Amino acid sequence: MNRRSSLVAGAVSGLLAGLLFATLHAIIIVPIWNRMMMGLMFGTVAGVAAGWAYAEIEPSETNPRHGLTFGLLLFVAVLPVTMADAVLRGMDFTQQHRNLADALSVAIAVAGGAAIGWLRAKRVRPAIAMGAAALSLTLAMGGPVPAARNVRAAEIFLAVLVASLFGGILLAVLEPHVRRLLASIFGAEKPE
Repeated sequence: MNRRSSLVAGAVSGLLAGLLFATLHAIIIVPIWNRMMMGLMFGTVAGVAAGWAYAEIEPSETNPRHGLTFGLLLFVAVLPVTMADAVLRGMDFTQQHRNLADALSVAIAVAGGAAIGWLRAKRVRPAIAMGAAALSLTLAMGGPVPAARNVRAAEIFLAVLVASLFGGILLAVLEPHVRRLLASIFGAEKPE
């Protein structure tokens, strides 16, 4: 596997996972198609970051099972920011200190992803890549999902899980095909 093909496969996976999320959002709450363009852009960026993290964490694995595991890890990476948001909302901290709450959310998202990257690979670059992926996914979600607010919000958070699993599987399936396509277009690639 190489980083370039993982980034491209990640972009496609992020876009399609964003479309899946939008569909689930339409089923659970209300259609958001008229404002989904920005969400799809964030989904694509999150997919690129996820592609980078996947290449760092699973450098030689491109099967759907590893993609499923990676999608689950990505979802687990945003659990801390979601739980912290629920606690801060419960204390009414979020409303009183919006900027500080946003800064904490960014820090917790990055730390959650970086911790998983470090635990999985025991190297700095995978930790940084997974931190970037977790932050990008948090931004694609529109910030932490207020999952503790009500049942629909919790269902939306589960939709993030479904989209993450789908995106991870798709990333693992697409990466070898993208690698071959890029090699045919640009010639044999040098090892990274």
